[in-house]
Amino acid sequence: MAAAVDPFLELLHSVSVGLTSSELTELKFLCTGRVGKRKLERVQSAHELFSVLLEQGDLGADYPELLRELLASLRRHDLLRRLDDFEAGAGAAAAEEDLRAAFDVICDNVGKDWRRLARQLKISDSKIDAIEERYPRNLTEQIFAATLHAPGSAGTRAQQAVFVVRGTTGSN
Repeated sequence: MAAAVDPFLELLHSVSVGLTSSELTELKFLCTGRVGKRKLERVQSAHELFSVLLEQGDLGADYPELLRELLASLRRHDLLRRLDDFEAGAGAAAAEEDLRAAFDVICDNVGKDWRRLARQLKISDSKIDAIEERYPRNLTEQIFAATLHAPGSAGTRAQQAVFVVRGTTGSN
């Protein structure tokens, strides 16, 4: 199984690939007050500069303000949009984590009473029987399927949780 890559490091890599050598020179100049002269002289790429800033604690996923400031100075609005997308995704990741936790609580507490939950979600008995037949020994899958078949707004909210959990666990 492949190790997960830190999304912020992916962002820094995509930003560094998108910068020209003249922009790197400009970035190094902008960082003269933060990074020592000898270190800056050894920096040959934006990736190396970002690594130094990460090591010093001037840059991180939780505090990308310096990156925003540097990209704004370069007037690289395309790269700023990538940073905006990253920051928006970080909020979405937190929301996904909340949904995943909520679904885990449901799975832990519903157990064999999943049919009652399905009825609360207004799923017909014939669909409940079909779900039980399709997943005879897998309560989690039965709950997934029940939320997928739920009509109306309750179903939509339940489906959001299902898609988040399925996307992160790799279930089919």
